[in-house]
Amino acid sequence: MKTRNLILTAAFAAFATAAFAQVEIPEVKPKADSLQMAVDTLLLEGVTITAERPLFSVEGEKTLYQVADDPTVQGGVASDALQNAPGVSVDVEGNITLRGTSSVEIWINGQPSNLTGENLKSYIRTLPANAIDRIEVVTNPSARYATSADGIINIVMNSKIKRNEFLCFGANASSQPFVMPWASYVWKNDKWTVNAYVSTYFYHGENDMEFDRNLFRKDENDSLVQASQSHSIRHTKYFTYSPGGSVNITYSPDKKNTYAFWLNCWDSFGPTKVTTERERTEYMEQAGIYKYMFVNNSNSNYLYLNGGFRYQHKFNEEGHNLTARTNGFLNRQAMPLEDHTTYTLPSPRERVFKMDYLSSNAPISANVDYNLPYSKNGEFSMGLRGSWEDGTNRNVVDTLTNNGYVRDSVMSYDYNYRNQNWGGYFMVQHRFGDFTVQPGISANCFRTGIAFPEAPDYDFVDDHFDVTPSLHLSYRTKSMHNFKMSYSMKVNRPTATQLSPFNHYDEEMYTTGNPKLEPIFTQNMEASWTKYWDDFGSVGLTAYYKGKKNEINTINESGYHEHYGRVVLFTRPVNVGRSYMAGGEFNMMYRPSGMFNLRFYANVYDSYLETDYGVLKTLEKNDLWSYSLQLSLWAKLWNRLEVHASARYNSPMQTLFNQVGANYFIDCGMRTDFFNHKLSVFVNGNDLFGLMRYSNTYTNPLSSGSYSSRSNSTYLCVGFTLRFGNVELENEAQTAGEKGGQ
Repeated sequence: MKTRNLILTAAFAAFATAAFAQVEIPEVKPKADSLQMAVDTLLLEGVTITAERPLFSVEGEKTLYQVADDPTVQGGVASDALQNAPGVSVDVEGNITLRGTSSVEIWINGQPSNLTGENLKSYIRTLPANAIDRIEVVTNPSARYATSADGIINIVMNSKIKRNEFLCFGANASSQPFVMPWASYVWKNDKWTVNAYVSTYFYHGENDMEFDRNLFRKDENDSLVQASQSHSIRHTKYFTYSPGGSVNITYSPDKKNTYAFWLNCWDSFGPTKVTTERERTEYMEQAGIYKYMFVNNSNSNYLYLNGGFRYQHKFNEEGHNLTARTNGFLNRQAMPLEDHTTYTLPSPRERVFKMDYLSSNAPISANVDYNLPYSKNGEFSMGLRGSWEDGTNRNVVDTLTNNGYVRDSVMSYDYNYRNQNWGGYFMVQHRFGDFTVQPGISANCFRTGIAFPEAPDYDFVDDHFDVTPSLHLSYRTKSMHNFKMSYSMKVNRPTATQLSPFNHYDEEMYTTGNPKLEPIFTQNMEASWTKYWDDFGSVGLTAYYKGKKNEINTINESGYHEHYGRVVLFTRPVNVGRSYMAGGEFNMMYRPSGMFNLRFYANVYDSYLETDYGVLKTLEKNDLWSYSLQLSLWAKLWNRLEVHASARYNSPMQTLFNQVGANYFIDCGMRTDFFNHKLSVFVNGNDLFGLMRYSNTYTNPLSSGSYSSRSNSTYLCVGFTLRFGNVELENEAQTAGEKGGQ
């Protein structure tokens, strides 16, 4: 009897756990034959109720791809698995995009990986796909993710990594031309992870631009008359040198505590020469035809420093944790410039000036996040946020005279600004079977200020407080239909420079701020349906609406200014009275195997904008339907050769008073590995047929014009990566908490 009781207990525990369901034990009398019958019945029930989880599904704000349940990718690497995740693409150079945007963060086990550049590319091409349990794709991250990226891809492991160690060297080059040698190192054991990366970048480029402009003004009869028209041709030639490096260190002394530190440093500098030929016809003040040529020579320098620290404590393995994170930046841009302008008509003369421009800012942010599961189906998430930013802008212009260089007090300026933000959020996520509800609310207090040392009359401070809600709903059926609805509200405050009425003068125009700007209120709504098939792929439809009140946009106006002695163009920000973008997306992925997929994406939307053009007391409206189409192919042949091809078309799009012309291009490339992923070689062709063009037309009551540009978008890029080392895995199943799923 004792032996059979032991068997019964073990069988119950094993099969109840495997089935993810609770099986009740029937009441059994102490007879041998009855007890054996109960055991047999229980074993049969255990086999019957066991169900497979769907390969693709939606849960709250996350789309899940169960890599461990996909046998077609088990012989590949992590980049092969990512290619099959909904909306994710990896090109031949290893760059990862989500729904066409590169603003995406890669997380591992629920935490930012801090892997960038070639470190990230080497990791996803070295890590075996069978070490991954699932990939979570978040296209609209909620407040708890504490990220400014448009999307997050979380790679959840099913194996414990005992040790990583690989050293990589490589170089990329193209016919643009550019060349980028680099090196990276990754080392990991049970407690420590260290990855370091250094590279340097040489780039030489040229582009041409041609544009026309017409200016109008109101006369004494309050009628619009043309003030001037101009035609310009600009040629830009530049050389950029950019060395940099990063180091990331993570220490986990035990399963409950993790410490992480990172530091990144990049510098970019090089000479730029801009030559502009312009002919301007004046119809009013100083009437006549003017011809002149600008030659600008500058040697800009951009320095970027970023460092941060993160600490996480896990109270248990069911998702109860506390995370604290701080991050700091230092951005500095310096651009000394020398300008030589030659006027040929109507009175030949020369103007020479030099400019010293310096801009720097040092934002710091800190946040604390706390997650508390209150049951197996739900959890609370809450957090506090804080950010501080101090910045300065200095522009000094000296004009050459008979007495040497003299300070131009009109074109020179100096100001400091400060932005501060405090806030917090609270969210709940609960699952009712296959239905998930995720409501949330956040509150923020924002302060911005600006100070002009030489013009204190323009100093001011502005405060703002807002509370915004959000709601995510998702439902999935047994037949792999997935439905998702979401709503969120956001409030964005204008920056200090947008609010400042201080005038910034250029050679041909000036820019001013607008102290009457109001906050931007944005309402986001989205509803989607996606059907997944294990042996076909997926088909999805999404409808979305983004409505804005008081959207801030820049308008061009014209008027007489005594500094120029004629009618000139000036720009200022305004609140658009009403605007929205509403449309739908269709996406299809044909995926007969894990090593081949063909994707088609279409987006059709209506953009509407209206604003009260205060100068003319008119209500201006713009309405335009736009669409984009993309077809892409990815295949891995003989488990070694990757082939990529993509074609994209964008119809004309608009902003306030501006319309961007259509553009289209075709790219293709291939990559292959040798010696068990020790050597990788790729070749990539961008805009193969030279189809890409950029054009823009703008029309408003006081100014109109157009411009087009052509850059070297057609080029061939090649590169190689040489790796030393490997990834050692310990195949040990982890619980949901250890996997880091959120």
